[in-house]
Amino acid sequence: MIRPKNSLTTRILIYLGMLALALSVAIFYTFEEAGKNAFKKMEEEKAQTIIDTILPSVAMNMYLGFNDKVSHIINEVLKTNQNILGITIIDHGKVISTKLKKGMKASEYFIFTKKITKPNSDQSLGRMHVIYSYEHYNRLVKKYNKLLWQFLLGIIGVMVLFGFYIDRLLNPLKQIAAKLVDYSPKKDLQLEYTDRNDEIGLISKALQSMHNRITNYAKRQENINAMLEEKVKEKTDELKRRLYIDNLTGLYNRMKLQEDMDDAQDAALVVINIDNFKEINDFFGHQIGDKILVNFAQKVKTLLKTNNPQLYRLSGDEFALLFKGKMSKSDIDYFLQMLGQKIENMIFFHGDKELSLHVTMGASLQKEGALEKADIALKKARKLRKPYEIYLQEDKEVEKQYQNNIEWIKKLKKSIELDRVVPFFQPIVYVENGLPKGYECLVRIIDDDGSFISPAHFLEIAKKSRFYFKLTEIMIQKSCEYFQGSSCSFSLNLSIIDILNQDIVAILEENINRYGVNERIILEIVESEGIENYDKVYVFVTKMKALGCQIAIDDFGTGYSNFEHILKLPIDYIKIDGSLVKNICHNSDSELIVSTIVDFAKKKGVKTVSEYVSNQEIYQKIKELGVDFAQGYYFDAPKQFVEKNCYV
Repeated sequence: MIRPKNSLTTRILIYLGMLALALSVAIFYTFEEAGKNAFKKMEEEKAQTIIDTILPSVAMNMYLGFNDKVSHIINEVLKTNQNILGITIIDHGKVISTKLKKGMKASEYFIFTKKITKPNSDQSLGRMHVIYSYEHYNRLVKKYNKLLWQFLLGIIGVMVLFGFYIDRLLNPLKQIAAKLVDYSPKKDLQLEYTDRNDEIGLISKALQSMHNRITNYAKRQENINAMLEEKVKEKTDELKRRLYIDNLTGLYNRMKLQEDMDDAQDAALVVINIDNFKEINDFFGHQIGDKILVNFAQKVKTLLKTNNPQLYRLSGDEFALLFKGKMSKSDIDYFLQMLGQKIENMIFFHGDKELSLHVTMGASLQKEGALEKADIALKKARKLRKPYEIYLQEDKEVEKQYQNNIEWIKKLKKSIELDRVVPFFQPIVYVENGLPKGYECLVRIIDDDGSFISPAHFLEIAKKSRFYFKLTEIMIQKSCEYFQGSSCSFSLNLSIIDILNQDIVAILEENINRYGVNERIILEIVESEGIENYDKVYVFVTKMKALGCQIAIDDFGTGYSNFEHILKLPIDYIKIDGSLVKNICHNSDSELIVSTIVDFAKKKGVKTVSEYVSNQEIYQKIKELGVDFAQGYYFDAPKQFVEKNCYV
């Protein structure tokens, strides 16, 4: 088995080796130095003992003057003690006796010097110099070093054996660690040494038990994950079904239709709309209406028999049929005739009542923009009061208009979000002197290039969208705020749908009170749209009059004009429609109608306002007819900022 570079065994062996080396060096140098000193001291003591033995005899003979005997003593000492290499006796600088052994090496000896004194006195007789051999000391040191090296090698050997023992001791742990490399609960793990009663056995048992628990937990988690995946799949299928399936009829919905059309190489589409289905909901209730829709879907699906075409529910009472593949006009034409007849023959029951449904259909033979084109064809069929229409090339103008409407809706949304809806003001003047009495507030939106767009481009489109009431709200708030504290009167245009909208009425009342314009605001009701719900309009007019507001009928003399309006509603002004005013100088009928309106208004105590006064000739004519106030480009065009002091 290859041992990792940084394995625990390797580190232990390295540490032991370093410890053995350091210990050996320390022991060697310590014991070597101590041994040398001990041997040296021992030799010095032996030499000193010899000197102390012969010194009294030497001293006595020197004192007695027996120098020959001194030499004899020295010779005897040299003969009997091989470690004594030489002795010299000096008496006050004079050598009395000296003796050296032959072959003495100059560097292998000790020299001991001893003072010679008179017997029983401290008086000096001379000095004795003893040369002592180093040879015995060297033999002892060499023998000692040999023993020391043997001891150190023994320690190193023990350390090496201990290292092998440690390696063998840790080998089970290495084997366990090798089995745990790339551990996975899915792998079968059987650890050895679990039958041992030592620490290795305890570790093996603990790891094996841990593995068994992890494996069991992993299996439980796999089962849980599998169950969760199944639940997620079920929920995904359910969400997909909810995403693509219509809850009421069980048919595929608009989103599924769009996806199927995207996937198809070619397709034809038919949109089916149930005529006047709102009346069924209003008369029988939505619950019965829903049952009829479900029954209708089932009957149509039964008629189709196959999945081509596929039936979808788009919304409310609108359904769609998708043909996958290319369809000719004649084929679709024939299909729509047959389908229309069979739907006409369907009978639906509510209790003992029999109901029949009529549908209008629109078809597109092209996959690209199929829904929009089928919808255009449907609208065309409804306009022509035909059971169905097929989108043709000549319908492109309608499609362009449709796209234009969408672009204007986007522009309206953007203008509202960026606060680009602003009021313009056109003066209303006294006919008798041309001085301004007040202003009419007219909506404009600011284009991207900073130019102002008149309502002729977007107002009718706005009425078909959810942005219309937001425009009304903005005009109410900004106009009331602009004329706060002004001496001028100002008028706001309100359509019948504005008046019938309780939220708009509440916003109007709130702003009138907030800015204190009760006595100066004139609410112009657009008469050209037709006032049909007189009761609700009367309630509105009465409420506004109670606040101090004045009421005007706008565009009077066109369309639904009826003098009965004046009789039924407490109004203050009649604004004569511009279509009558602009021809008043050249059309006797227009002059007669205007004259009649003015006479009638004077008798009822109602003031008249002439719109579209564009030149001096028209101005003179309406002055002759007795009109009270005038408005038009002859006096001034609408402006964003005007003088707010008026002639009262």
